[in-house]
Amino acid sequence: MKKKVNSFTAIPLKACVVAIAFITMIPSSLPAASSGSVPKERETRLIEGAKKEGKLGFWCATTARDMEPVFKKFNEKYPFLHVEYWRANSTDIRQKMISEARAGVYNPDCACTDMELLVDMKKADLMKKHDWPNTKTWNPNYKDPEGYWVARHLVLVVIGYNTQLVPSAEAPKDYKELLAPKWKGQVLIPKDYDWVGMMWAVWGKEKTVAYLRELSKNNPVIGGGHSSRTELIAAGANKIDIRLSLNTLLEFQGKGAPLDWVRTDPIFGKGTPIFIAKHAPHPDAAILFADWYTSLQGQQAYGDANGYMMPHPEVKSAITESIRGRNIAMMPASMAAHGNEIAKLYAEIFYK
Repeated sequence: MKKKVNSFTAIPLKACVVAIAFITMIPSSLPAASSGSVPKERETRLIEGAKKEGKLGFWCATTARDMEPVFKKFNEKYPFLHVEYWRANSTDIRQKMISEARAGVYNPDCACTDMELLVDMKKADLMKKHDWPNTKTWNPNYKDPEGYWVARHLVLVVIGYNTQLVPSAEAPKDYKELLAPKWKGQVLIPKDYDWVGMMWAVWGKEKTVAYLRELSKNNPVIGGGHSSRTELIAAGANKIDIRLSLNTLLEFQGKGAPLDWVRTDPIFGKGTPIFIAKHAPHPDAAILFADWYTSLQGQQAYGDANGYMMPHPEVKSAITESIRGRNIAMMPASMAAHGNEIAKLYAEIFYK
């Protein structure tokens, strides 16, 4: 009888090498670089216009609690602008902006989306091109080459586990080890599929799909949102999760939660875009915020409030210290073109 070959381990190395060509491997210990700056006359002109507009409409998925200190810092510099914030997930923001645009209604000045939805947003002509002067030295994977968006923060995802239920000596060393029989029915996975795009960008489609099919045989448990799954792991309701946001895990860990994470090589990540709305009702206020947010002050304010790794190379945070010397594989925006295909695959493999 022929021995069955594991379809994940049988993938030729070439597939992995080709995939890596599409992504930048970033050592976290890169030296800081000085960014560009906004000319004073430009800021003066924008201030004059923004004072007349008096308002900034901002739509994003970040909690109002986490955005409050960011807007407070912004208002310290520009107190004449009232920020109206609407929180919703990226899918709802996309749907609302598209449906309102069809009716000739335009509400947000700046908004956020997920990398996977960029194709839809561009197709709907909802994003305005901008020069983003403060991002001149940012890594190219953190911004659109045409100027439609830049990353508002960087999401790093890791395998996280409860140290009371999984001793470090027994914890997996990489993603492949999650296929072992001892993890059957023990691995928590999210309802959404962004982590698959990150894998695909590094491993290539063939190896990624083979891995997902093997993982499905181990009966992973489909969980909820990323924060709620971190809570489940911390509480011991589940042992291990394949995709926890590192910033959230570190926050829980700092509060004494029995959590740790697997130091894979590379660590997968992606940028989460912010853009100026093409038909922004307060265009000067929108550009003023975009310029401030991408400055070191704005980036540090957001990083301090949320714990994320930030695209600005000079922002200091606990997360940058935790990954010092490690390779970070950031998913390129080109993966957005595969979003619908990945969603279909995810449903077929895990929701059958």
